[in-house]
Amino acid sequence: MNTEGHPPEAPDWKHRADYIRTRSTRKESAGETNIEPEWADEAFADPAAVIFSPDPAAKKGLSDRTIGWSETAGILVTVITVREGDKLWGANAWKSNDADQRHYERAASLAEPTPVRREQDEQEEEPDE
Repeated sequence: MNTEGHPPEAPDWKHRADYIRTRSTRKESAGETNIEPEWADEAFADPAAVIFSPDPAAKKGLSDRTIGWSETAGILVTVITVREGDKLWGANAWKSNDADQRHYERAASLAEPTPVRREQDEQEEEPDE
C-alpha cells in the first residue's frame, strides 16, 4: 500500500468511459453507482489516495488500484488502471466498498483528516431538529 500519490497524469478513459458509466445496468442493480470518468480522475488525483501496486485482486498483477475522494461525486471511488508503455489506461472504477473505505481511512488516520472524515464530523456536529 502506498500513500505517496500519483504523478500528475490522468488515466485515459477512451475505451472504458461507457463501461464505468453503465455499472448499474451491467450489474443489474439499482444499488450500484455509475461513475463519470471525471469522478475517477478526481479520485485518482486525490493527494490522500491509497495506491495498491499491483492491485491485490489482479490475477496477472498488471493493474493498480487507487482509492481516492471525488469532490464532485462526494464519494470515495476505487480506480483500476493499467500502464502500457508510456500510456496509462483507465480500466474500471466504482464507488468504493467497505473494505476499500477502511483502507483509505486507515491510511488517513496517519495523516490529516480526509474528505470522508470531515464530512462525517460535519454531520455529527449538526444539531438535531
